[in-house]
Amino acid sequence: MRKNILVVGGTSGVGLKLAEHYVHEGHHVCVAGRKDPRLAGAQFHAFAITDKAEDLARAADALLAAFPAVNTLVYAAGFLQRGHIDDLDDIALGTMVNVGLLAPMLLVQRLKAGTSGPLKVMLVTSSAQYTPRELEPAYCATQAGLGMFGASLVRDREIGKVLVVAPSGIDSAFRAETEEDSATMLSPDWVAAQIVELSGGVFKYKYAKLLRNPQRIEIVECLDNSFQHL
Repeated sequence: MRKNILVVGGTSGVGLKLAEHYVHEGHHVCVAGRKDPRLAGAQFHAFAITDKAEDLARAADALLAAFPAVNTLVYAAGFLQRGHIDDLDDIALGTMVNVGLLAPMLLVQRLKAGTSGPLKVMLVTSSAQYTPRELEPAYCATQAGLGMFGASLVRDREIGKVLVVAPSGIDSAFRAETEEDSATMLSPDWVAAQIVELSGGVFKYKYAKLLRNPQRIEIVECLDNSFQHL
């Protein structure tokens, strides 16, 4: 069955690799992000996330109008932000909150209201979801919130499958700008392949860590369709 798959943050890294996979599988794919990756077989829609909540809401409406009837939302948007909390200005903090939390919440809100069938939600977070970091206070907070958002969505009977995947250091353009050693970092290809594998099969909710040195998968929680909603 061909699905309409929206990949937010699909212009590079893991998001792009996932988009490439779904195009190859024959699905209808829309890549949303800051720049066009020129992926053959996929639709592109510019989707810039700033600190302005009103602008973000309008951008979300425009995106979903351009690519309707979404079956699967893949949220893999990233935003590099480092510094102690007092080094970050109001715009930086607002942008981080919008990228990490408000954008996926607005999209799921609109998709649930406008999608006839069960919505599948795939959220790519980070090891920052469960590991505090001195120079990434806002990033850690939003990643933890994004993970909890996914865990909460599963309590909604009208939401379909929810997958939360937390990779531990991906070798990307973002990380290249830091002083971290990239020798043991996970490749976007490997991470994307594991996400595809984890997303398959029958389940209601799955939360997995993709760990490195050594490279491995740890499924933290998996709930099947018999899960009793609270």
